[in-house]
Amino acid sequence: MKKILAILAFMSISGCSSHTTDPGSEAVIIDNPWIFGHGGVRDTTQKPGLSWYWWSTKTIDIPITPIKYDEPLEHLATADNNFINYNSYIVLQWKDPAELVKQFGYGNWYEHNLKEQYRTIVRDVTKKYQMTNIMIDQKTLADIEQEIAAQFRRHIETTKLHVTLINVNMGKALPDEAVITEMNATAVQQQRVKTEGQRKLAEDSRLAAEQSRAGADNAYREQMKLDAAQFVQLESIKRYSEACREGKSCVIVQGNAPVMVTH
Repeated sequence: MKKILAILAFMSISGCSSHTTDPGSEAVIIDNPWIFGHGGVRDTTQKPGLSWYWWSTKTIDIPITPIKYDEPLEHLATADNNFINYNSYIVLQWKDPAELVKQFGYGNWYEHNLKEQYRTIVRDVTKKYQMTNIMIDQKTLADIEQEIAAQFRRHIETTKLHVTLINVNMGKALPDEAVITEMNATAVQQQRVKTEGQRKLAEDSRLAAEQSRAGADNAYREQMKLDAAQFVQLESIKRYSEACREGKSCVIVQGNAPVMVTH
């Protein structure tokens, strides 16, 4: 009798397998009986720890902690007919892993039910806002995220998916590459116009200074009652004096010869 019980115990153990569920996960249990019983997904899941099942039973570990899905989006039209890129992501969390696997399966459930709808919502919301406001105004970007989250939650409810939307983040909004190229070209042109304007201001200032100096010289000549030749001669004497002041010796030759200065 003991031998028979031992054989039965060995057969029962050899027909079983263990499964360990890690913290932060739950295991969905799928029965696949060979002879007796009913197969399918069990309503209850295995919590963290070790459990034993029949060899034919399958387990799928489902993370119950928030899951991040990156969704970079490019070339989205704005209200002012520009194009913008987002480095966005969303965070989802499973509420009822067993029911979700039972109704939607585990593989590619996000891609089949949520991914494209999220991208469509982002495109539609972005069309309502100006590109510059999206880029530089934090409130505008926050409004966009809130509107996208509200629409996406409504979509999740209609699909009957047992997941919760935790967060929508659009990341850093940047202009499309073609827009950046155009903006750079515009900036270069604006800088060129600014530089030319500053150059003209400098030239106008120099001209005004020369005209002012000429007016002062003419007023001085009239006050001293000098004719043009006498004024020119007086200016020459001033320059000779300045030149001689800078040198060790100075020789002035009468006539058209220049001043000879030695240092």
